[in-house]
Amino acid sequence: MGVRGVWAGLAASPFLADVARKDRDPGRLFGTVAGGVIVGGVAALAAMILILAAYTIVAGLGGEGMAGLRAVAISFQSLAPPDLGLTVLELMVAASVNGAFAAAFVAVAALLAGHPLHHYVTAARRVRWRLLGAGLLLSLIVLGPVIAVDRLLSSEAGTMPILGVAPGLAGRAGYGLAALLLIPAAAAEELIFRGWLIRQLAAFTRRPILLIGLSAGVFSAAHLDISAPDLGLNPDDFLTRALMGAGFAYMTLRLGGIEFSTGAHAVNNILIVLFIEPLTLRAPSGAPGLSSGSLLEDLAMVAGYVAITEAVVRVALLRRWAGVSADEVAAPAPRPG
Repeated sequence: MGVRGVWAGLAASPFLADVARKDRDPGRLFGTVAGGVIVGGVAALAAMILILAAYTIVAGLGGEGMAGLRAVAISFQSLAPPDLGLTVLELMVAASVNGAFAAAFVAVAALLAGHPLHHYVTAARRVRWRLLGAGLLLSLIVLGPVIAVDRLLSSEAGTMPILGVAPGLAGRAGYGLAALLLIPAAAAEELIFRGWLIRQLAAFTRRPILLIGLSAGVFSAAHLDISAPDLGLNPDDFLTRALMGAGFAYMTLRLGGIEFSTGAHAVNNILIVLFIEPLTLRAPSGAPGLSSGSLLEDLAMVAGYVAITEAVVRVALLRRWAGVSADEVAAPAPRPG
């Protein structure tokens, strides 16, 4: 099972099996993007209003009506140092808004393309929750040491968010549990950038380098912070996110779905929020990615992603544990001749 054969085999990933020439239709593509953004935007706005309204009631400001909701909205956007309540609110908003937008966008895409909605999630008959769990656990094993090295070598590392956002053991435990909301938030991004985008690109090309490279570039560009003084165009940050996106794209094509990449994506975000920088609407003061910009760390991260993906594919015990069958993974392309 050579590297070239595995790479070439990604073009025939089961995840792309039902992508056809009709998916190239410009009218359908325009309708998907325009309609998906509009419907997704409405869904995201509704989700945000519901979360803010619920938080207003929980915070004891429900009796003040719109004034209470306005006060919560203002505090939500303030530049004050984040506390536990505000951070939990931001995590809830991130999960619900991203989820609502992604679900609505892909629902529009599935409707216009005539594909079953779950085909944007997995090539299997149903969502492989065990594979998502494997992505969480194995990515933690890979990223944990990278996070530790990053903090040890960084001269700018401050107090870890899990120690600074909330005092006391109970508050820190609550913050840790709230960080799990980043799992559905990561699933939403995977649904858009891997579930929909890679399949849409595959309607025009099946070359793995283009499927992975283009989707990774769009993924990184979508995370640019235009409110930051440098307009978010820091090359180190862009490269870190692009390499991360390339790793997630490889996982998706090789394993026939976004379950494993969702776990890996979520672990990345959770570790950042717990140990690097709390989730905030403020422009980041430094690199928002996993590392301080070290190319070596970025490459080690991608190599780790590929390694754990191949471990699930090639190690029978891991494959059974993750609930992956042989017909759901991208088989290596046969050698010519």
